[in-house]
Amino acid sequence: METNYVATKIAESWHIDALYSLHYFAYSKEFRFEGERHPFWEIVCCDSGEAHIADEDKEFILRQGEAILHAPNVFHNVRPARSGTNMIVAGFGGDFSGLALPAGKPLTLGAYARQCLRRTLEIGKQAFAAPLGIVYQTSLTLRQDAPPYALQAIRAALEGVLFSLTEKYTPAKDIPDDAAAHILTILRGCVGERLTIKDLAARLGYSAAYLKKTFKTRTGESIMQTFIRMKIERAKQLLAEEHYTVSETAELLGYDTVQYFSKQFKDLTNMSPSAYAKSVAQTGILR
Repeated sequence: METNYVATKIAESWHIDALYSLHYFAYSKEFRFEGERHPFWEIVCCDSGEAHIADEDKEFILRQGEAILHAPNVFHNVRPARSGTNMIVAGFGGDFSGLALPAGKPLTLGAYARQCLRRTLEIGKQAFAAPLGIVYQTSLTLRQDAPPYALQAIRAALEGVLFSLTEKYTPAKDIPDDAAAHILTILRGCVGERLTIKDLAARLGYSAAYLKKTFKTRTGESIMQTFIRMKIERAKQLLAEEHYTVSETAELLGYDTVQYFSKQFKDLTNMSPSAYAKSVAQTGILR
């Protein structure tokens, strides 16, 4: 039997076509950088610690798990706020006319974006001859034994970061009358991320105060209470059915520390995550 399939064409409306820099910097508090501007995009992510970030005439504090996109030809600067500050920096070019990149403001990275950045660094270490910690490096040299897929893999990972950030920070155009229902939909889709009321407000185009009041009126609990409950319900599934460790579960759900995850888990279940996993393994009963 011959089946005729109809192809759905995938238009390449935006893409990365050049990589200018890829760094992982471990700064001392005394590090100083005079700043720069260049004709390509740059993403700066705080992997640990805190950093002062300048983007043209705006200044921010970038904290662990946050990033900023610098648009082409915008003057920018970075200065560590304390010792132990580690930053991921990638400079890239391409056609982004079909993508509204959220540049010039702090952005919270979700679990998928963080995984993509880790993949970028992992492949970068295999691909490039020089270490990724050279501050004033102006070119990247491929190793002779670099994996043949290296550059394509780096491009795919960086595009994953951009897609994730654009999806998260693009305001919704068509919001249903029941704003609470729309918030619930977003919370379910972001259960593996760190999401704030500020993020929701930016995405929905409403004030944070309006969202909090509307949601509490409709549901009887706060947005964050609902979000935490969703995370813990998902944690119970991961621990019981998919056999992730407590640390892996905390990371998959966007927690900065295992301790904070364990506290929230125990607050809602009266059991620690490890005790819950052990109980399910022994009894086969999901509580």
